[in-house]
Amino acid sequence: MYAITFHHLLVGLSTGIATLACASALGAWISTYFVGGSKARGHLDKTAYIAGLAAIPLIFLSVLSGTSAMSSPGADAMSYNKFLFTGLTIGFLVSMLLGRWRFGPAIWLNSRLGLLQMVCAAGALGSITVLGSIGAKMSLGESTLDILPFWPSFDESIVVNQWFSIAMFVLGLGAMVAAFMLGPKTERLPE
Repeated sequence: MYAITFHHLLVGLSTGIATLACASALGAWISTYFVGGSKARGHLDKTAYIAGLAAIPLIFLSVLSGTSAMSSPGADAMSYNKFLFTGLTIGFLVSMLLGRWRFGPAIWLNSRLGLLQMVCAAGALGSITVLGSIGAKMSLGESTLDILPFWPSFDESIVVNQWFSIAMFVLGLGAMVAAFMLGPKTERLPE
């Protein structure tokens, strides 16, 4: 009875907090180009890190509430694409958080790692924007991104074979384990 209302509440919270995390991370990256930006960078970095940590469980709760609010989750292309972009959002956020956790707050001062953090934040922001657009299209019939002339149609989706999906998942897990186990030992960057 209240599943749809509860889902809208969780979506608003997770979207807002994830957007705060991404915007703060982008601000931390931009602050490296300004003289005296270290104080702002410190605040933005902490905000991005804490908001990112809070966004991950909220996104999972949004998925659970959305699944319970739908009559047949994953049955149509729109909901399938929503699951896809939820995974992309979580992946970008987790990448951003792991980089910050492994290298510390000085990650923004390293040109390559700071750029990678910015790309992860921009990717998470872009995928959560598309995710919200798909949700608005499903519930309201329109979205704010409909004004773009090149916006793709999410009424269709490429559905891959189940075994191919499992193989790609195992390959991704293997690559992640190899990167952590076989890669160089990382230490926090000096500030």
